Amino acid sequence: MKISLDNLSKSLLEELLPCYLVSGDEPLLIQESLDSIRSAAEKEGFTSRDLYDQNQSLDWNEIINSCRNLSLFSEKKIIEIRLNSLRLGRVGSKLIIELIEEINDEVMVIISAPKLDKAATSVKWVQFIQKEGGFIQVWPLKGREIINWLRNRMRLADLHADQQVIEMMSERVEGNLLAASQAIEKLQLYLGRGEVNETDIQRAVSDHSRYDVYQLVDSILKGNIRLGLKILYAIRSEGTDAVVVIWAFIRELRTLSRIAESIEVGSTLNQAIQTHRVWTSRKNIVASCVKRHKAKNFYDMIKSCANADSVAKGQSYGDKWQLLRNIMLELSSDNLAA
Repeated sequence: MKISLDNLSKSLLEELLPCYLVSGDEPLLIQESLDSIRSAAEKEGFTSRDLYDQNQSLDWNEIINSCRNLSLFSEKKIIEIRLNSLRLGRVGSKLIIELIEEINDEVMVIISAPKLDKAATSVKWVQFIQKEGGFIQVWPLKGREIINWLRNRMRLADLHADQQVIEMMSERVEGNLLAASQAIEKLQLYLGRGEVNETDIQRAVSDHSRYDVYQLVDSILKGNIRLGLKILYAIRSEGTDAVVVIWAFIRELRTLSRIAESIEVGSTLNQAIQTHRVWTSRKNIVASCVKRHKAKNFYDMIKSCANADSVAKGQSYGDKWQLLRNIMLELSSDNLAA
């Protein structure tokens, strides 16, 4: 059966299904969904877990044998499979169905996967899981949904903020709920509880490492590729995920493309920047970048970011860091002078 994210907790209370497929591209919501399923399973006696990750290659026969080889005194077991690609081939698809058919009262199967498009949801193994268990599709939050999510999360943390402060936080972490969750945890550490202001948000969202992703983006918007490459090397060495860096560039490029498009249809630079709500402290940086590029350049770079994102998530082949460097070189250059 299909289970919406909002109804997952209720569904788990009513009935624990023998298998679950959780699909989507929002890491935090995926992780929390998996945590909820595991927690409900543990209450039903599933205290053992075998984890298989496609990053380390999957031996489907080993997984099926793990399902079958239960001794009389074995604990109830969760078999959890993390897929980073939907290219399973005919053999992989067949063996997933075989695995689900092997499930008994002592075994539960949980599979997590990237977002499934319409074609992927119609393949046999996905349909089979949907028939025998639960299928949860996690959709990214947008617009007011992010505002409401932030407000609820802050309330659960005993933190309070007015609409303007929440909107500021939303702008800073748009599309990245994991970053938002981490920022709220930092606010708890700084403040304990109570009112949150704009200064608190600035402090919480920025990394306290030597460099952060926002410094990287700003250096490239200024055209300082040497500093940008230095920062990229530093944050990569500190363990920053390439997906986070790519997300920051996509977010910035979307704003830049809208500003450039507004100018091309008749707005002045100042009008366009004001319309798209660029912070006062960043107006000069954004203006200098928009003067170097046309809207088409920004759209092309967004496509390059999407490709880099696919590589970073294991859905395509390539060097994610080299793709990022290429994007940085393009964005810091002067396309209008070419």
